Amino acid sequence: MTRAADGGPRKRGRPTESEREQRREEILDAAVRLFLQYGYGGVSLDRLATEAKVTKRTIYGYVGDKTEVFIAAVARLNREVLPETGPVDQQTPGADALEALAVRLVITLHSDVAIGLHRMVIAEAHQFPDLATGFYAAGPQRYIDGLSDLVPCPEELFALLLGEPHRRRLLGLDAPPSRAQAEAHVNGVLELLDLAR
Repeated sequence: MTRAADGGPRKRGRPTESEREQRREEILDAAVRLFLQYGYGGVSLDRLATEAKVTKRTIYGYVGDKTEVFIAAVARLNREVLPETGPVDQQTPGADALEALAVRLVITLHSDVAIGLHRMVIAEAHQFPDLATGFYAAGPQRYIDGLSDLVPCPEELFALLLGEPHRRRLLGLDAPPSRAQAEAHVNGVLELLDLAR
């Protein structure tokens, strides 16, 4: 008998939509752990199936092939910054919305998971160019597009929000910023670009 995610016996029949979403999240959680530990090339779907306690067929059915699993993991990280409903709360005034989005961007993209995925893509891009293309489309390009709703210079703003702190994180020289550090960095960048409140 197979087990449900909570450890109890799994119900027979088709899973509900919430069960499908939970299973997909469990697959992505396992994938991120493995990708960060072994790199993209070091993770097979067999290894992922074992880690996620599912079959390869389940992975294909819920997410897709290995590249699609990776892209889905990156897209999930992006949803922490840019919710599916749009980049900003329409009730929030422009400058406040921009500042809130920029702080989320800095905190998320300097997190251990985001830095680990970024390092992995850099290391594997020459061997897996589709991985790099998908990462850029699901990550940086989506953030830039979200910023373009708020500012006339989205690429410049994105580059400055990452800047040297991001490079130091990629090299393992700094810890992730605290919320206060992220806010200070964002305020400095917005002032530099004359976008502050």
